[in-house]
Amino acid sequence: GVLGESRVLSVRETEGQIVHLCDTPLDVGMEVTGTIDWERRFDFMQQHSGEHIVSGIIYEMYGYHNVGFHMGSDVVTFDFDGPIPAEDLQTIEDRANAVVWENLPVRCYYPSEAELPTIAYRRKRDLPWPVRLVEFPGVDLCACCGTQVQYTGEIGMIKLLSCVKFHDGVRMEMACGKRAQKILATIYDQNRQVSQAFSAKIWETGAA
Repeated sequence: GVLGESRVLSVRETEGQIVHLCDTPLDVGMEVTGTIDWERRFDFMQQHSGEHIVSGIIYEMYGYHNVGFHMGSDVVTFDFDGPIPAEDLQTIEDRANAVVWENLPVRCYYPSEAELPTIAYRRKRDLPWPVRLVEFPGVDLCACCGTQVQYTGEIGMIKLLSCVKFHDGVRMEMACGKRAQKILATIYDQNRQVSQAFSAKIWETGAA
């Protein structure tokens, strides 16, 4: 976002202090108004919440952990520590989008120190209190410090783009919301050109 007239390039925590790196200098002691780049923030919220839903479904189906996560500029890449059959991918995607269409409320909260040990939440290791939990009802309950949507319907759609073997598990590519819509629009346009070249119906280009 921006601080006053300066665009924030990155934010980091240094020795307990939040440091904003900006494209132009700000005078020491000056008071500024901060504004979030909402389009970028909402895009990240869609991708991150979509990843929670897919990871929760995969954990329930196979017991696998999400062991790697990268939010690129075009797609989201994440890794799981076990194999996923190709024939199951459509089921995973269908279940994930069903959660989106249910428009479930997303809950972010900090349980008390006494309450935390009694909660079964998705994690790879034990975490010291305090822990922030993010709950997608009936789908995922996970320790997380990231930004999320308020309702699953805000994700719009979830599209799994690829799944390949990676170490002892798999690496998946995914896009959600506006990113998914843009990618699918590009794929449709490419397939339309193929269908015209082969004089085939647009849903029969593979056979052609």
